Amino acid sequence: EFYAPPECPVFEPNEEEFADPLGYINKIRPIAEKAGICKIRPPPHWQPPFAIDVENFRFTPRVQRINELGIHTRIRLQFIENVAKFWDLQGQVFKLPHVGGKALDLYGLHDSVRQLGGFQDVCKNKLWNTVCNKVSLSLPKNFGTVLRQHYERILYPFDIMKSGEKMESVASELKLPTVKCKKKTMHQVGGNQSVSPESPMKRSKRKPVDEPLFADVSNNKELAKLQLFGPKMVGLGLMAEQKGRMRSYMSSYPVDPAETKIKVENMEVKKEDIASATIDSIDNCKMCSKDSNDSLLLLCDGCDDSYHTFCLIPPLQNVPIGEWRCPKCIAKECNKKTQAYGFEQARKEYTLQSFGEMADAFKSEYFTKPVHMVPTEAVEREFWRLVGSLEEDLTVEYGADIHVIENGSGFPRMCDAERRQLSSEEEEYAKSGWNLNNLPVQEQSLLRSISGDISGMKIPWVYVGMCFSAFCWHIEDHWTYSINYMHWGEPKTWYGIPREDAMKFEQVMHDSAPELFRHHPDLLHHLVTTMNPATLMNKGVRVVRTNQCAGEFMITFPRAYHAGFNQGYNFAEAVNFCPADWVPVGRQCVAHYRKMKKTCVFSHEEIVCKVANNPSSLDVQVAAVIYRDMLIMMQQEKELRKQLIDLGITKADREAFELLPDDERQCLFCRTTCFLSAVTCPCKPDSLACLYHVKNLCSTCNTTDYVLRYRYSLDELPPILHKLKQRAEAFDTWCDMVNEAFKKTSDKLTLPELKVLLSESEEGKFPENDLLQRLKSVVNEAEICSRVSQQLVNTRKHRTRLKDPMSTMSVNAAGMNRCCLTLNEIKAFYKQLQNLPCALPHLKQVSEYIENIQDFIASVEVGLGKEEPAMDEITKLLEDSSQFDLDLPQIPLLHQALQQARWLKDVRSHLLLEDPEDEDRAPVTLEQLRKLIDDGISVAPKQSVERAMAELQELLVLAESWEAKARDCLTNKVQVSITGATSITDKAKQIPVALPQCAKLGEAIKKAQAWLNKVKSVQNQDYYPYFEVLEALSHQARPMSIKMEQLALIESQISSARSWKEQTSKIFLKKNSLFTLLQVLNPRVEISSSVGAKWRKRKNRSSIDDQHLEKTNKSNTNLSDSTDPIKVVAEFKEAEKKEMEMLILLRESNDAKALGFFDADDEDAVLYCICKKPSSGFMLQCEVCHDWFHTSCVPLPKLNNSKSRFLCPLCHRSRRPHLTTILSLLLQLQRLPVRIREGEALQCLTERAMSWQDKARRILSTDECQNALQRAVKLAGDTEGVEKNNSRRRKQRTSESHHPDDEKKLCKIERSADVTPVCLSKETKSQLESMMLEGDILEVSLPETQNIWRILQATQPMKDDNHHYHISESTCENNKSQSLKSSERDEDKKRKKREEQSGGKRKKKLNSKVGQLNHKSITNNYYLYRRRHTWPSGKISNHKVKGKTSRRKRENERNRCLICFLQCLQPMGEEVNWVQCDGGCEEWFHCVCVEISASEAKDSDYVCQSC
Repeated sequence: EFYAPPECPVFEPNEEEFADPLGYINKIRPIAEKAGICKIRPPPHWQPPFAIDVENFRFTPRVQRINELGIHTRIRLQFIENVAKFWDLQGQVFKLPHVGGKALDLYGLHDSVRQLGGFQDVCKNKLWNTVCNKVSLSLPKNFGTVLRQHYERILYPFDIMKSGEKMESVASELKLPTVKCKKKTMHQVGGNQSVSPESPMKRSKRKPVDEPLFADVSNNKELAKLQLFGPKMVGLGLMAEQKGRMRSYMSSYPVDPAETKIKVENMEVKKEDIASATIDSIDNCKMCSKDSNDSLLLLCDGCDDSYHTFCLIPPLQNVPIGEWRCPKCIAKECNKKTQAYGFEQARKEYTLQSFGEMADAFKSEYFTKPVHMVPTEAVEREFWRLVGSLEEDLTVEYGADIHVIENGSGFPRMCDAERRQLSSEEEEYAKSGWNLNNLPVQEQSLLRSISGDISGMKIPWVYVGMCFSAFCWHIEDHWTYSINYMHWGEPKTWYGIPREDAMKFEQVMHDSAPELFRHHPDLLHHLVTTMNPATLMNKGVRVVRTNQCAGEFMITFPRAYHAGFNQGYNFAEAVNFCPADWVPVGRQCVAHYRKMKKTCVFSHEEIVCKVANNPSSLDVQVAAVIYRDMLIMMQQEKELRKQLIDLGITKADREAFELLPDDERQCLFCRTTCFLSAVTCPCKPDSLACLYHVKNLCSTCNTTDYVLRYRYSLDELPPILHKLKQRAEAFDTWCDMVNEAFKKTSDKLTLPELKVLLSESEEGKFPENDLLQRLKSVVNEAEICSRVSQQLVNTRKHRTRLKDPMSTMSVNAAGMNRCCLTLNEIKAFYKQLQNLPCALPHLKQVSEYIENIQDFIASVEVGLGKEEPAMDEITKLLEDSSQFDLDLPQIPLLHQALQQARWLKDVRSHLLLEDPEDEDRAPVTLEQLRKLIDDGISVAPKQSVERAMAELQELLVLAESWEAKARDCLTNKVQVSITGATSITDKAKQIPVALPQCAKLGEAIKKAQAWLNKVKSVQNQDYYPYFEVLEALSHQARPMSIKMEQLALIESQISSARSWKEQTSKIFLKKNSLFTLLQVLNPRVEISSSVGAKWRKRKNRSSIDDQHLEKTNKSNTNLSDSTDPIKVVAEFKEAEKKEMEMLILLRESNDAKALGFFDADDEDAVLYCICKKPSSGFMLQCEVCHDWFHTSCVPLPKLNNSKSRFLCPLCHRSRRPHLTTILSLLLQLQRLPVRIREGEALQCLTERAMSWQDKARRILSTDECQNALQRAVKLAGDTEGVEKNNSRRRKQRTSESHHPDDEKKLCKIERSADVTPVCLSKETKSQLESMMLEGDILEVSLPETQNIWRILQATQPMKDDNHHYHISESTCENNKSQSLKSSERDEDKKRKKREEQSGGKRKKKLNSKVGQLNHKSITNNYYLYRRRHTWPSGKISNHKVKGKTSRRKRENERNRCLICFLQCLQPMGEEVNWVQCDGGCEEWFHCVCVEISASEAKDSDYVCQSC
């Protein structure tokens, strides 16, 4: 299982550090080298442009199979390949066996048996169960036998072949006899016994196992996957292409496995028979040395040796068809050195865009989510899982090692200017030291000494990666540094191992796969093998990791193994570099390469000698390193050349090795690139050997004939070394001079002399060390001290004396001027001048300057020592202090004393202590008082200051306490009377502070006193005060903060009066009435139907309309503003007379309008109802005002009483309670000590009603009226009977089909022929009609009113009602007027507009629901009222025409008024019964929907749920 290693070091250089790349890398090397790798994040501004030509950039990537990268996976695959090859060469088809449903790990089985001593020891010691546990198979114990059979059948012959033992010796060890073949038999592969066809065979005692010994590749997915592992895998169930002629014996002879069990015959063979056997012919069997059974004698296709099929191990059942190899040839073929593993090149060439599309598509499809949403941790775990998987074969492509010279670099280069002009930004980055094209050839890098361009080392390589593409564990060539920069893309995950653990890492890798390293010792240099970091850490190898993101550098240190993989599509660039500290490591690498026989990329000795030939241009640190390395190199060369002399090699020639190609000067044995010297022999002049392998050069020539070819003689090397030493020791000489200068205490060097030493270090390019840094700091310090001393003594500028010393305090007191020095700092500066390692002038003058400062300090202390120093003296001392550019502690004390004096002066000024007689000045406020205290806090403590502060705080506390009391009174937190409030204000006036809350309390006291005076004046009047007067007094007193006892009494009186008004309103006013109580009780001062529009809109009116209406009602309510009751009564009487007069005029006007007597130009004359529209449809006439009203505009009258009559909403304004109820209200009113205008109006109304009642009784008591009343009662009884009969007839007719003309008949009331009208005298009838009119306008219910109505109704003759609601078309056509035409057009336009807005569908749906109500239901239900309230007889006026022409509109309006307001059940049929709410809303409902019968709706009142 993979687990993440620790993170590697990450560095973030600043601008200064980033300017020197190799210097910064050398700086972080002590820390980063311990991890092997590190990451560097450049400053944010460093963002080089991407210089690749994206459109023309093309590359061919490498193909990587992820599971072949792992060393454990590859060794298993190669082992299976070798086993398959072994069996394939014998003409046998290899099939991977399965155990427990899984493919058997043959390598693990073979390795476990090997660790336990081999096959024979495991069998002998019976350790197969142990082997089973080692293979990690959770299998029963008997599966150890299965493993043994598989091993014996497949792996044991392979072991014999690998061990190199002769087949004869193996046969003798197994005691196999020489046998004769009786007939052709077939033996199963894997047996280690021979078959004798001539003698009987003994069966093995081993029990057969049901586990199949072979697995068919066609039915095994895992085995089928294994066939695809690697380009070099063979077999695994498939025949090789070159061995197509061979076929399996299983395919030729299908044999039952039960018949092919291994049979062994133990026969005794005499030793003398074997000894006497001789080979007379080469065609004899190499095993048994006999030539019998020629048909079973096989001839090897490789060496032409003969073998019996039954002598082979394992024995063969028949002669194989095709090529066959003997055991010797098989061993020779299988023991050949395998070809090194490598990556194949892809067949497709990509551009960056096409490769990126492929990479992103692969990653998103693999992880089934967008590429940017895949966590790096998930990719990392999946990568290492795939590396260790034997079954999963995932292939990716990696554009690695793409040459910059051919394809271009990601960084801008100066050579690009030849093709195009570079911008200023590109030119800047093209010259940057961090540009990977420049870093290897910087002055501190030794690679700049190599003349050629080494791609990948001196010239960068670019890398285009995709998800899972990897670079395996490796170290750089010659163990150099490497640097990698990620230009863009997804992260690259790195793993690193420090140099100290490199050998431990190599040992772990070697132990994991010794076979791979035996064939390829330089396997780790091939960059094709990796291992899980968790495995390495478990073996004790230190590993670190990191994720390199775009714009970040990765540094790998010498011999630091590193590996990694790409998280996704990205573009990176890498190169090597060699700073000075690499030189000793590079020499160790050359020795390692010599041992590994690895070809060098360049000659290490050549670089060292080339650098050493120009010592003056070398950095001192580089020169020192080269000197030490060259000294070692020269000593080794001397010893090696001395050995040549001992060998007798005396011939020598000079050779310019640097002019030869590297492949022509490589050692023939170790392949090291030679430079200083080499040896050649006469027979092979083109071959040479290094001095370490002279003996291996030639086996034929004598060593005395060898020729030494050298680049430098031993005498030429010491001068070069001496120059290097001088260059390296120049630094030591300079260090001695600097140390000596620092040690002097007298006769010190001057500052210019120290600068000379510093310039020498810069010219000599001495390395940065502590001594150089100290010299730089000393020179810098001496220059600063020289400037400061010169400023203090010679060029100090005196400040101009300040007129206001507080301006100086503003600079110095609050932290002082930071440029000023303290006396201690001056003294420290004087000591610093004395301790400098160089002599500076002005030392004596600085000492005198310190003495002057000390004198000034003494005078300041004397001035501050006085008890009350004068302000003038303090000011003078402050002015004198300005001449010193010092931060003296005495100067703040002077400022403090000056601040104390000024604060005390402000206190006396605000408290009027300086001029108490000045009355014009306002007293101090609380804010000013607090500000003085706050300012006093910042003043330095002193006795006078503290005393003043105590007085101010005491005054503030006292003022705030009285202010808080006043505030509590004003906010009603404390209820206080006028006396208590007055005492608070009186005491507050004694404090010399302005108190705003106390002033407000005084104003409140004045208002309370004025209110009390008003109350007294009201109480002293002759009459009780009106309710409105008390309410106004209450409103005035509520916001007052003073407690007043009279207010509670007034509130109680108001509450009683308000409750009486509410009770009276409930008795008189209807629900949602538009009239106030006072309007209802008073006579109508203005009789008009203007209120009708408001009544129509009462359901939709807003609160603003209510407020407006309330104001209008109040303005028209009061008949008089007088408070005298007598005048009030007189004005009420006068209003009664006016009401009667105006009502009579209104009736005459309405009657004339109904008869058509009006002016043609008067448009209002043809308007009716409260809606002020022309007549239409069925209309009702008011009994009081005689105006006509649409049934859709007014509530329909109740049908339960045939004697009832219709009064319009403007005439029937109240509920009209009984007189007894009104008298109880008047009794309650007499107990109230308040006058209520509604009460006075009620008293007048009661007196008027009682007066009318007395008058009506007198009239009704006459004989004529009594007889008429009896006659009317009889007439009413007959009518009711007829009505009942008609209702029964209508019920019978509803179930029958009828014609629309029958509705007229249904609406008629049949009257008895013997009933005649009542006759009265004109005087009596006129008197009754007058009394009826006056009784109708009374808002009181009296029984006399009904009696008078009966008598008057009895005097009316019966008429045919058809013309009242059915108007003939001919009459309508004759009476049409031009005004009505215009009104009709206007109505039609409005109707069409409403239909367009609401939509035709809604209207049709509404009409369909109430369609049954159009004529029949309306006519049947309201016939009684239509009979009694009809149009007057006579001429039909023009306004009736509208009723016919807009019949559909009238029906729609009527239907809209008759919409059920519940969850309607939508009843259908010939007749639908409706009921109207009596609770006040007057809405209509289906009787079925409200669950009442038609009789209940007719006989009793119905109140809806909402009411």
